Amino acid sequence: MVKTIIAASTHNAKSPFNSWLKDIYNLGFRYLDVEFFRIIDESYCFKDGVVKIGRLKTDYLKELKQWVDKGLMQVVSFEAGSLYVDDEERLKKSITRVRKVVAEAESFKCPIVSVTPASFKKGISMDTVACCCKKLIDECSCYDVKLALENGEVGSIKILRKPEDIDYVLHKVGSPRLGFCLDVAAAATVDFDVSSYASKLLDYILVIHMNDITKDLRFKNLIIGLGDLEFKPLLAMVKPRRIPLVIEIYSGYSPIDLYLCRRQIEKLVKQVDC
Repeated sequence: MVKTIIAASTHNAKSPFNSWLKDIYNLGFRYLDVEFFRIIDESYCFKDGVVKIGRLKTDYLKELKQWVDKGLMQVVSFEAGSLYVDDEERLKKSITRVRKVVAEAESFKCPIVSVTPASFKKGISMDTVACCCKKLIDECSCYDVKLALENGEVGSIKILRKPEDIDYVLHKVGSPRLGFCLDVAAAATVDFDVSSYASKLLDYILVIHMNDITKDLRFKNLIIGLGDLEFKPLLAMVKPRRIPLVIEIYSGYSPIDLYLCRRQIEKLVKQVDC
């Protein structure tokens, strides 16, 4: 029987970090996704002023590395955040940051880094996105880590939304080191039948961010089962491929909520096996 990898995410980490790690470990988690996208040197102006973006603390990574080195936890993916394609300056900064995350991922023996093409400008072409992704791949070619482009929800600054656009960029870049990170709730804002959405990119999916969303799209990043998505067709497709499932739910959720979400996913996986 194929084992399904279900990972917690540092998206839900609480302080003190080591206590949070102990909690999720005691609740049965052995796999982790590391959200590493908050970077100090990037700030952008929104309507109400400037939003400054921080980063995961270095001491947290040191603590996590000890867990990994002891064989207590395995990191299945790092999240490097946005690849800004607005202009050459922002692209260059983004690539520099992503490369640092890729280097960190390799030190953890983590095989996947997800990245989200984004822009504050409208009308960015898919050819431009592909060109920027090609530059990123070239910059990270010395690392044994695959990059996964994450889809975004409708109305966000994240560019890749429709499966056709993602497929176009992946084919245009044409690298075996570039794949797809499926964010389920974001996909639902394009096509609520997420299994149909995923089927168009199935051969490229490297990792899946699992969460639920209501049919009216008002409430997202919910524990599986609290929204309206139908997960069994999706799990039936991806389970034989042993694609890691990362629980990416609202950041206010506790370790117990992560555990409950994992149990819901495990129940659905068992139903798929029947």
